[in-house]
Amino acid sequence: MDLIFSDIHADIQSLEIILDVVHQDRFREKYGKFSKIINLGDILERGTHPKEVIKKLKILSETYPIESVIGNHDEAFLYGKQVSGSSLESIDVHLSLDEKDIEFFKINKDGTYGKQEYVDKKNRLLCVHGGPLNPDKITPNDAGEKAWLYQKSWQRISEENFEFFSYAGYHYKPSSAFSEVGKRLDNFLILCGHQHEEAVIVQTRTGIDEILTKTVPQREKIANFTLEKKEFTINQSANYLIRIGISGPEGYNKNGITTPQFGIIEYDPKKVTLFTIKFV
Repeated sequence: MDLIFSDIHADIQSLEIILDVVHQDRFREKYGKFSKIINLGDILERGTHPKEVIKKLKILSETYPIESVIGNHDEAFLYGKQVSGSSLESIDVHLSLDEKDIEFFKINKDGTYGKQEYVDKKNRLLCVHGGPLNPDKITPNDAGEKAWLYQKSWQRISEENFEFFSYAGYHYKPSSAFSEVGKRLDNFLILCGHQHEEAVIVQTRTGIDEILTKTVPQREKIANFTLEKKEFTINQSANYLIRIGISGPEGYNKNGITTPQFGIIEYDPKKVTLFTIKFV
């Protein structure tokens, strides 16, 4: 079983809560122990505990493989670009990060940080922060500094029936994602984050369908936590685009987001379960 989280945003409390839940005996009895962690990016900015989050992830990496992709907020901090939304307190504590902290983000041969995608060919899994489209195919020649907003770290699922660019990134249709990844994998699962809301979209021979809203959430008690969960059995003849909700809501409390979200993948049979931790 793989543990998946996205958009921790320097929120150590929520990260610790997620880890507490998945280490509970009851959780392990029902879902198993996780053997790998998939981090879909944005561990930095907005929240106020970046050093603690990085330290925790480094400790976890000594026991579990961690596959990470880079998020747009991670890039913003590492490359000195400005992205709105972080409080003065958040900005101040991020300035305290040193070279040892930054070592968590691997440097590529071309001097860039991190991976834009993670591919698990055995399990037909592709992970990105925002979207899987090839930036070279969608970025205008005259994009200039805006070219950054076409990268996989900035792409986002369109809420319209068309594709467009805004300063929030390039908005893509699920059909484009399925077409792009279908050139590389068969009967695949795309995992992304970035937009802080869960989404589950399936492509079958009859078309593309959004199925999250058609799924009735279930509730279960794990220790002192109440989990709201949605389970999706993966049909081996279909393709899926699944977006993980926000795992670290600390920097978004003012917007009403207060509950951490995460997911897991089970492989026998293949199933994705999305969890929201309810404090009730």
